[in-house]
Amino acid sequence: MQKERLKKLFPFDSHFLTIAGHKMHYVDEGKGPVVIMIHGNPTWSFMYRNLITALKDQYRVIALDMIGAGLSDHPKNTHFTASDRIEHLREFIDKLGLTRFSLIMHDWGGSIASAYAVDNVEKIEKLVYLNTTLTDVDSLPKLIKRAASPRIGKYLTKYTKWFLRVMTTPGMGVVKKLPKDVKKGFFYPYNTIARRTAIWDFVSDIPFSSNYDSYARMLHLRENIKRLANLPIQIVWGMKDPCFHEGMLKQLKNHFPQASVLEIQDASHLVLEDATEEACQTIKRFLAGPPYQKTFDKPLYDNGENAIYKNFKNMVAGRPDATAIIIPTFKGHKATYNKISFSSLNDIVNRYQNGLVEAGLKCGDKVVMLVSPGVDFLALSYAVMGRGGIPIFLDPGMGIEKLIYCIKSAKPEGFIFSSKANLLKMKYPTIFRKAKFHITVGKWYPGAGISTKSMSKYSSDELPVALSNGTSLIAYTSGATGTPKGVIYTDVMMNEQIRIFRDVFGFSSENFEKDLPLLPVFSLFTVALGICSVFPPVDPAKPLELDPEEIVYLINDLNISYSFGSPALWKKISRYCVDNEKLLGSLKKIFMAGAPVQRETLECLKTLLKDGEATTPYGATEALPVTLISMDEILNTTPQMAVTGEQGVLVGKQISSMRVGIIKASDEVIDDIKDVTWLPNYQIGEVIVSGLNVSPAYFEKPEATNLAKIKDGSAFWHRMGDMGYLDNEGNLYFCGRKAHAVTTKDKVYYSVPTEAVFNVHESVARSALVGINNGEDVAIVIEPVASKWKEVIHNKEQIISELKELANSNPITAGIDKFYFYKSFPVDGRHNAKIFRDQLETWVNDLIKKNK
Repeated sequence: MQKERLKKLFPFDSHFLTIAGHKMHYVDEGKGPVVIMIHGNPTWSFMYRNLITALKDQYRVIALDMIGAGLSDHPKNTHFTASDRIEHLREFIDKLGLTRFSLIMHDWGGSIASAYAVDNVEKIEKLVYLNTTLTDVDSLPKLIKRAASPRIGKYLTKYTKWFLRVMTTPGMGVVKKLPKDVKKGFFYPYNTIARRTAIWDFVSDIPFSSNYDSYARMLHLRENIKRLANLPIQIVWGMKDPCFHEGMLKQLKNHFPQASVLEIQDASHLVLEDATEEACQTIKRFLAGPPYQKTFDKPLYDNGENAIYKNFKNMVAGRPDATAIIIPTFKGHKATYNKISFSSLNDIVNRYQNGLVEAGLKCGDKVVMLVSPGVDFLALSYAVMGRGGIPIFLDPGMGIEKLIYCIKSAKPEGFIFSSKANLLKMKYPTIFRKAKFHITVGKWYPGAGISTKSMSKYSSDELPVALSNGTSLIAYTSGATGTPKGVIYTDVMMNEQIRIFRDVFGFSSENFEKDLPLLPVFSLFTVALGICSVFPPVDPAKPLELDPEEIVYLINDLNISYSFGSPALWKKISRYCVDNEKLLGSLKKIFMAGAPVQRETLECLKTLLKDGEATTPYGATEALPVTLISMDEILNTTPQMAVTGEQGVLVGKQISSMRVGIIKASDEVIDDIKDVTWLPNYQIGEVIVSGLNVSPAYFEKPEATNLAKIKDGSAFWHRMGDMGYLDNEGNLYFCGRKAHAVTTKDKVYYSVPTEAVFNVHESVARSALVGINNGEDVAIVIEPVASKWKEVIHNKEQIISELKELANSNPITAGIDKFYFYKSFPVDGRHNAKIFRDQLETWVNDLIKKNK
């Protein structure tokens, strides 16, 4: 190929720097934020020609050729390892005086540039990966391993153009046939044997074992890759790449669970050739638009074992014979108990870990946990964590449709089912086919995959420590106010939550105390804190169907110290106690969360607890807890109103390690805390929080992450999606979800204070604020007290008249005159308190249209 013809395809000026005594060629085009492009083997900067053209109008684009590659020097008798090339890159960047830049990497350029990046994180703006590998060489195909073998490797890579031809052959390195000039452009620097030395050097240096020079560098990258996990990352991947295959993409996604990923089905290794427009525009949007996720300077990930699992193992070592779990079985009005010690639980965990390894679980694999509360729930969760896997927890009360949506979006590598949950696999087989393994709790039956019964026969010997990839678990929101989202719980976050449960909530293992978790996932924390968990006979999908008699029996018979559950559950339990003259004498603390607690429930519990207290932490799946307030504080505090007259629900002061603020509400992305408008005390606005126990991201929801997080120097704030206000003492008042506020042309109505005006009516069980007529007006939907439904409907006009009087008695509701009656509100299964107002709003507006 002549230089003139190459110039037409690659129309950029050449620049050179002396690096390690050799001339390094690079392209330097455009002005603006710096973007550095790193090629792999056997390519050169030519592969980036279309992307350079797409970016140079907005960026300073630098595309280099490594020594021995492209238009750089090709020294005859000098050979370079990966360590050398990392040092070359450092020298190149230093000589250009670059202090802040983004990296775009392909093939082995990904591992070389990432190895530089982990030691220079402060210089990195954003990262873009194109079909590459960082720490996974074991799964490289035989094609590469053959090319790396000393006997034939030089023949394939240096003495012939075989390796080059494979890269440019349809069905191999590309899907589409390359134009002749483009193919010649890739070959141009490598037309002689002497100029192909570096191609062999690259391949011969792949660290398949510790004997290779580059092995130590790969190990360093593997141990420090989490330093990059907080950066904005875009992955663009050709899915038909036979070399850097889908398994390597999964490994990359495990390293960077926050990354935005574009999977291009009809593209191969040279993804910029097969999908030029789609790939270039995706990268351009990523670099130019608001960051898909915020960049934070402080570490959000730990290096080491999974935080919860590590705490559990410490408890096993410190108190092996103490009871970890109690499973009650009721016969009539009395229970018998199956007790399991920490050492016995640890044996089960170890057996399951060995079984999971045999099933194919690897570090970073995501595993959906559809397991009923009990021994297997805890043992399997700890086992997945112990092997560096990521358990995914779903709210079984969210409904089948949302459950299936969550499973699809999670893209798990494995499933662990209860026999009941296994019915999902039978009904929706297609969404389970791609998983590496399926495990069924209990006995095996046809189609059940692997059974825990068979796994229990594995050795109970300890396995070597498996390092976490920084993500302890993923918990999906219930989707009560929108689409469910997977909340990433990092090891840092989990360590802080464990500290809060111990130091702030007061959980203590000193006196062999017991916990009764009415929300099963909290047993993961309490057992890890050395507290015995008692699993009550409660269906997690329908917790409100619990038998309060059994719960009270367990509390008093086992001297339960702690219990965590929703206000709706404790309302039912406390009413049972009052009606049957029962006390809750052993309880030290009741924790109620997930919804505002009615004063009636608090007053009732006060009479039932001998020396204990009921507390209400405020928070969310993304940030728990934020505030904490006791029953006595609520009952003895005179609540204060907002300046506009609304009375929010008092949820207490922030815990010591948290920050809480109120800002002017917005539906737009807020990049930096400098861009917010802070509101004074008593003014209702959007609640934002900051602390180590706050999740940094949603799983594979970069837009949602970007909308929810606000950068604040080395920290960040999370937008709770709630409306509220602060008083002069630092108390937070909750006024409802931002999505449930209704704005008309005259004013803004907030759900909690508005509905509270009508909830005092003796015939009203609860009410819901909805917008009608395209937001021009508001209406109130009433759920009557269940026993009064017929009476209310019969006397509807009289009830409406009374509700109008209530509305006009309060300035914040004056003028509301439209009321509708709904027999039983659609609500979340877990708390029975999160009203699906969107469904009620649709119902009301359809009714209005029908009656016009």
